[in-house]
Amino acid sequence: MSNPKKLSKEEVAKILQESSKQLIEKSYLSTPKQEPAKEQTPDPPKQSFFQKAKSFTKSMISRGVSDKKCSTETKELRYHSCHGNISMGLVPCDKRKGSSVFQGSFYCGACGCGDKKSTQLTNIKVNGSELYSKLDYPFVACPLKMPGFSNYDSTEKNFRKEMIESKFGIDYIVKHSAKK
Repeated sequence: MSNPKKLSKEEVAKILQESSKQLIEKSYLSTPKQEPAKEQTPDPPKQSFFQKAKSFTKSMISRGVSDKKCSTETKELRYHSCHGNISMGLVPCDKRKGSSVFQGSFYCGACGCGDKKSTQLTNIKVNGSELYSKLDYPFVACPLKMPGFSNYDSTEKNFRKEMIESKFGIDYIVKHSAKK
């Protein structure tokens, strides 16, 4: 039996850094898994048709005719809010539903928009081209007012919001929760 090679501190640090980078890329870029939430988040208040129409119109205007998108940092916060992050122990939102129309995709079951092409929380491909996801809009509201969304509210607490706030910090979240 041969003796394993002892690694220097620099080699160990490099391996750990590369592993961390791969884990982050895998968790952020891969199709999120549907896992049950450990705790149920409270149901958001029901919105009127007028409130939904107003929010949808603001989102469409923010997108514009040139398909403007939010920053990468904002999308990452939204991603964590909807899909969770297994490496930090954050399960997906229990309001997130698996799409019956687009395999491997998800939509928000709390906002009332339904399972449509324009409401998917994941970047899906149709006929070989990637579609604009709901998380890409410069302005988009979350019924739970989670980090990254335009209506983020740090005073309305739930366990998932608190985990994201502790990971990123409220100052960072406020900066990247576009209020347009």
